[in-house]
Amino acid sequence: MDNLQTRVLTASNTLNDITGYSSIEGIKADNESLETQLAAAKVAVRTARLAYKTSNTKRANTQREVTTLLARKDSWSPSDLERFTELYRADHVLEGEVVNAQEALTEAEAEEQSLSQRLSAGILKRYHEEQIWSDRIRRASTWGTWGLMGMNFVLFVALQFVAEPWRRKRLVKGVVEQEQAVLQEVRSELEAVKLGLERMAEDGPGLRPATVPEPARTQEATLTPPTLLPAVDAAPETTWKQVLLDPTGWKTAAADLCSERRVNLRMRDASIIAAEGALAGAAFAGAIALVLLRRT
Repeated sequence: MDNLQTRVLTASNTLNDITGYSSIEGIKADNESLETQLAAAKVAVRTARLAYKTSNTKRANTQREVTTLLARKDSWSPSDLERFTELYRADHVLEGEVVNAQEALTEAEAEEQSLSQRLSAGILKRYHEEQIWSDRIRRASTWGTWGLMGMNFVLFVALQFVAEPWRRKRLVKGVVEQEQAVLQEVRSELEAVKLGLERMAEDGPGLRPATVPEPARTQEATLTPPTLLPAVDAAPETTWKQVLLDPTGWKTAAADLCSERRVNLRMRDASIIAAEGALAGAAFAGAIALVLLRRT
């Protein structure tokens, strides 16, 4: 089973290489990779945007608290001074985080935009290549259909004007040879009978009465009418169900298809058979072309 799958895959790859579909498969694989990268880039953009919003929120809260402390600067206690110092340092740190988050968000958005543009270009390229491949296959199928029709026509002409006369000539030649052999055998027998009669005539008239009846009997035997064979009863009529359920009849019919039994055909029957073959070939080629067109 693995061997069969390997062979089918190899045959499919070879067919794609011949028809030029391998490049489209490569573009499709690149587009799938770009789709995966674009999805990851969108996740990165959402993460960077969330980090940027979080940093901005923290810094805004810190600045709001610093503003509140500065509003009552005259009444600061030592703890307020310490808190102001911490908030000032935190604001400085948060400012750096906001800058970094903004840069990360900008880079993530740029990467997402770049991947989106590349994916759009890849989709357009694949569509263009598939259109070219479809036109190529359509032209090839058209030429293939014309080729099959031409081949069927050539076979029809060869059958009608070459094979059929040759078969008829060979059949006539065989019949003539058989007739010549039979005639030669009859001539030999007649010559033998003639020589026998001449010898009996030379032997004397006394032997003629005893010997003459033999040829007469022979002639009578040869001229006796053939006996009539008893009439054979007609085969009983069978229904179509009995024919379908009878395996012996199917075996006999299948064996008769491959037998050497001679069948006499009229020229009209041979022409009909050749025309049916041509129509069947054209229908098969049209079906293949239709399947290829639907696939594209």
